[in-house]
Amino acid sequence: MIEIADINLTNLCNAGCPQCQRTSPFGLHTDINLPLTTWSLEDFKTYFPKNTLDDLKEYSFCGTYGDPLMAKDIEPIVYYIMDNSNAIVIITTNGSIRKEDFYTRLGEYCGRRLSFVIDVDGVDEQMHQKYRRGTSLKKSLSALKAISKTKAIPLSQTVLFKHNEMYENRIKQLAIKNGSKNHVSYPSGRFDDVHGDDHTFNFINENGEADTLERAVHAKNYM
Repeated sequence: MIEIADINLTNLCNAGCPQCQRTSPFGLHTDINLPLTTWSLEDFKTYFPKNTLDDLKEYSFCGTYGDPLMAKDIEPIVYYIMDNSNAIVIITTNGSIRKEDFYTRLGEYCGRRLSFVIDVDGVDEQMHQKYRRGTSLKKSLSALKAISKTKAIPLSQTVLFKHNEMYENRIKQLAIKNGSKNHVSYPSGRFDDVHGDDHTFNFINENGEADTLERAVHAKNYM
């Protein structure tokens, strides 16, 4: 029996991360072959009618092709689940889209049935944005702080590359200092010989210049 639903509410995103499945192969723009779409509350109700919500124990809104907080109706969708089931909700986001009051409202309403996983990929903006292009470390940390002031659960994660793996512990401590209850790190495994070799990923950055991400050297458990 399926107990967890892993749902992409949208493939819209404010970021342009190299290696992301939604970006063009060699640059940071949205892939021209990706049709942009977002579920509304009514769309969600169509696929998950009220009387079926308790069939699942967990609704996970992830960011495989887009950030769930780009979905206009993410807030009413979460309220709909909370009001009509006993399920928990997990939202994974880069943390740079919504203002603090968004996290406060949801956190106060949902309590411990709601968890946020916020991306923290560096100890400063330059390191963070080496991979999380178009996002803000400051906003990620502000999101963690806002969530931590409610009964919702603030969590955080880091994708490791060569440029940040030696700062793994410092990044973790930064996230915890700003309210994260648990922090996980894992190396990127999205390296292939189409974009370089199994240790480098070549792309064109925001300035039209050749740029590179390098595989983490010491970290294990690639994802």
